[in-house]
Amino acid sequence: MAEAENTAVVAENDEPIICQIDGAKCHAIHLYLKKNHPDWTVERYKKEYPEAPLLSEKAKKRVAENRAQQAAMAEASGAKKRASRQAFFHEVFELGNAKAAMSSIGKPISIEVFDEYPEAIKEFMPEIDRKYVFNIDLTRKVLIAMQLNKPMMAFGLHGTGKTTVFEQVAARTGRPFIRVQHTAHTEESHVLGQYVVRTKMAKHDVISGDGTRHEVEKPMSVTEFQLGPLPLAMIEGAVYCADEYDFAMPQVVALYQPVLEGKALVIKDAPPEYRLIKPHPEFRIVATGNTNGTGDETGLYQGTLIQNAANYSRFKITEEVTYMEPKIEETVISGQAGIERADAAKLVKIAKEVREQFRDGKISMTVSPRELISAAENGLILGGNWLEGLKLAFTNRCPRVDKKVIEEFAQRILG
Repeated sequence: MAEAENTAVVAENDEPIICQIDGAKCHAIHLYLKKNHPDWTVERYKKEYPEAPLLSEKAKKRVAENRAQQAAMAEASGAKKRASRQAFFHEVFELGNAKAAMSSIGKPISIEVFDEYPEAIKEFMPEIDRKYVFNIDLTRKVLIAMQLNKPMMAFGLHGTGKTTVFEQVAARTGRPFIRVQHTAHTEESHVLGQYVVRTKMAKHDVISGDGTRHEVEKPMSVTEFQLGPLPLAMIEGAVYCADEYDFAMPQVVALYQPVLEGKALVIKDAPPEYRLIKPHPEFRIVATGNTNGTGDETGLYQGTLIQNAANYSRFKITEEVTYMEPKIEETVISGQAGIERADAAKLVKIAKEVREQFRDGKISMTVSPRELISAAENGLILGGNWLEGLKLAFTNRCPRVDKKVIEEFAQRILG
């Protein structure tokens, strides 16, 4: 028996504490209450048992380690402003000498560009798309939001480039970009973070039969809090894009309200070291949606919800993103699909007709630049058969009456 005791694993400071409610052993009262006594709060427990400990020595050590890790993250990414430089708007976005890219007196516009990024989230640095064509007026508004730290909401019909303009502005100015897609099933934990169980190797002291003490590593399961995308973006100073904002339940997007006001984020279920997340100086929040929160007026966007007006009022800049001017759209389609400008012009002319008829209520579908690019790519593969390319990319999804009407005037335009 003595020999068995000598060979047992001795874990330093591994003794659990006792829950005073049921006498069970645990390491952290707040986690144990959440799982086994959900009707109890930590405050109630402290009031009922003021002398009882809330954390074991092992848990205290882990809390200290997590705090040190968060402090290291804050120091690495800053909690201070990252080094930046001033550059000219028209040069950074390769706009040539476009008049709209200059100031009201015709001078170049100076903007802030970052040449360094936080190592912890380098995978979120977006790539520059050289084929992307910027809407100068919209890009200037996005830059105002970025530089002055004003939350921005961009809404509009599908395929107008709402998310892409945010992403490409971030790419050109050197900002990490974290995009989170919202659905009716999005929960707070998907945004804020949650507890997860993982296996890690831990060192234990082992006493052999001859009394010699040595260390061994053994696997053990640990519960830890995994930060969600929003607090991660806030700590590291990234651009957080709440995509499809109007698809989420209003009570879920309500969690963004203090963040939209520029205040700290409180994660009530997180451990102490992650309970209060203060925004990094370079943190920015933007959002996109097919509606402006007042409901779908077109009938095209099933699943969008009427949102809380108080939530939307916290966006300092709201912009409806519409389809591009024909000349710009021709450039985009020609560049993205690799077709001749004259052929792209024909597809844009068809799109113009479709959009006008949709606006007038004569057909129930509209066509986006994304679908026109797909039509161009399909048509190119089919040897320049743009009508067939349009069928594969768009009209085959339309109601029968709409499909016949669209294909008739497409045939007239394409010849």
